[in-house]
Amino acid sequence: MFATPAWAGSHEDAPVGLVGSPVPMHAHEPEPDDPVYFDGSLMPTYAIDCDEHEDVGYVQGDAFTITVVTVDGKPVEVETANAYYAMQQAAAADGVGIKVVSGFRTMAEQQYLYNCYINCNCNNCNLAAKPGYSNHQSGHALDLNTAAAGVLSWLEAHGDEFGFEATVPSEDWHWEWWGGGPPTNGPCGTPDYRAEYAGQSFPPASQPPVLLIVGECVDAWIDLRNTGDATWSGDTRLAPTPRDQPSPLHDPNTWLSPTRVATAGEVAPGAVGRFEFRLCASAPGEVFQTFSLVQEGTTWFADKPLGGGPPDDQLEVRVLAVNPTPPLPPPEPLPLPPPSGPSTTGTSTSGESGGESDSGESSWSSSSGDDSSAGEPDTSAGGSAGGTAGVAADEGCGCRGSGPPGAWGLVALGLLARRRRRARLG
Repeated sequence: MFATPAWAGSHEDAPVGLVGSPVPMHAHEPEPDDPVYFDGSLMPTYAIDCDEHEDVGYVQGDAFTITVVTVDGKPVEVETANAYYAMQQAAAADGVGIKVVSGFRTMAEQQYLYNCYINCNCNNCNLAAKPGYSNHQSGHALDLNTAAAGVLSWLEAHGDEFGFEATVPSEDWHWEWWGGGPPTNGPCGTPDYRAEYAGQSFPPASQPPVLLIVGECVDAWIDLRNTGDATWSGDTRLAPTPRDQPSPLHDPNTWLSPTRVATAGEVAPGAVGRFEFRLCASAPGEVFQTFSLVQEGTTWFADKPLGGGPPDDQLEVRVLAVNPTPPLPPPEPLPLPPPSGPSTTGTSTSGESGGESDSGESSWSSSSGDDSSAGEPDTSAGGSAGGTAGVAADEGCGCRGSGPPGAWGLVALGLLARRRRRARLG
């Protein structure tokens, strides 16, 4: 008896009514139980590995390319792996541990098993389908550990909820997935809800901030590309993070709520959706606001296995809010210019000229000891001296050169009085 490879199962399915089935079916050995496998956690010992590689699958002898990942250490077609992972986690939550015993088989592996069956010299002569006709070569067929406690009864009750069906009546461990189940089926391949950054209207948070005055708002937008499998809808929303906490930049006029910013409407896979909103400054200070996407009632885009990103802190805006500048005090009034005009100047000059006239008259009286000797010079010079004195006084103060009529009238009266007095004495 030849040794059996690790990937070889202890049995082989021969689909009912399969054209070209080489031999009739016979009894199979039950697959081995592995009670140590389930440790009670929601992350079983043999986790899923999403490192992908392409291989050639077969259905009814027709070849096609499939993407293969690893689940419980076994190769599985990627979408089947996603569906299985979701089912495995649900079973683990119920305290049931499901494990993949056999998954995808390559052409070389199926050829080996078929030769073992034909020659009965390996693999315990277990039944094997003709290469290219085994359901395991499609990548959608899994042999599960149904001999473990609670596994078979759980699968019979809940397997169809995740799209799995038992397709070979004589093999209760043989389950296949060809679609169906939850909208998002696991962490591998392309998730239903994933987005990639495409652009934004504001500078990156590493650059100088958006400057706003308290009470002021500014229009903004973020463009994101739908890189998931599901079409976005009105329930696909941009939201501030930390999750479900009101944002200090919330605008009650454009945001859906303090914890939900905007929706881009219907966006098909591969298309770009624009989330438009306004940023408002409600208090002074600097704010670093991050954003994420949420599919309401389903998942946040950052959460696996249902979402594929971006993470909660990738999209970010930096805003600096300042108080308004206080108004400047009104300017002090400029001093009025000095009054101008003949009346104002005349009044000022009149006082000065009067003073000069009084002083001149007093000087003239005190210096005239002898009327006869001083009379003529005084009389001839009186007009001239009086006039000169008046002009000199005006020039000395820097005022106008011509005195007002009132000042000259006083000088004239003084001269007239002197003449009359001399006439009486003569």
